[in-house]
Amino acid sequence: MIGNTDEYINILIALEPVIKRAGKLALQLRPNVQTHYKHKTGIRGIDIVTDADLAVQEAILQEMAKTKLVECQLIAEEDTPSVAKFKGTNGLTLTLDPIDGTIWYVSNADFFSTIVCLRDTESLLYTFCHYPVVDWSRRITDNIVEDFGALPHVKTSAGLDFTSTIAHTFGNPQETAPDIYQTLTNEGYVFRSVKEITDESGSCTLFFLNQVAGYYTENPSAYDGLPALHYGQAKQLQIYSTLDITKIMDGTHGPYHPGWYVVLRK
Repeated sequence: MIGNTDEYINILIALEPVIKRAGKLALQLRPNVQTHYKHKTGIRGIDIVTDADLAVQEAILQEMAKTKLVECQLIAEEDTPSVAKFKGTNGLTLTLDPIDGTIWYVSNADFFSTIVCLRDTESLLYTFCHYPVVDWSRRITDNIVEDFGALPHVKTSAGLDFTSTIAHTFGNPQETAPDIYQTLTNEGYVFRSVKEITDESGSCTLFFLNQVAGYYTENPSAYDGLPALHYGQAKQLQIYSTLDITKIMDGTHGPYHPGWYVVLRK
């Protein structure tokens, strides 16, 4: 049964220094980190995991498990010992991606992050994304977006104008969402894969940093696929969506929400 959600949000805010310390741990481990394969999708960014992913997740969960957050259902990207401590008795879902962008982490790029989210059965309640290399964080609660640290900048491909670009990391919007694809294309937007834009970050990061006009994703991961949606809701941006966050499906690379969504900066 869901009680006072503010209490759980306040606990998460109090634990943000733990998340930042875990980010420093990731940086310490980076020079000699070992890479393993956990999936066989053929997409290296999805398939790989490092010892740092496991260490960072466990460092965060050990501290969370000492609080009332242990009552939440937990959806964590990795299978580490503390996952089993979370009971799922309060009607809230806590999600954790210890290193979002492992592919950038292992390639010494700057824009990997740790993502922690809290939601109830219908609403997104709390999102915290921390980028250790650039020491920048974003917290989203209710209709409030707060940044901590100087807003960084991702290096993008030269010679291209991204002011009308809707960025996406995975999927094919022309096939999956043909109607909205045609509508937005007619309005002058251009859908681009993040690979066309940069090799330093994901598409959500580009959207967070105001470097593209919009963000698209389909069948987003349950543990790291909703920050752009929460941001759009908090800032009252234009959102098109068939997403059902009340449903969590099992996929070849982990749990996901069925459907797609687009968030536009306008």
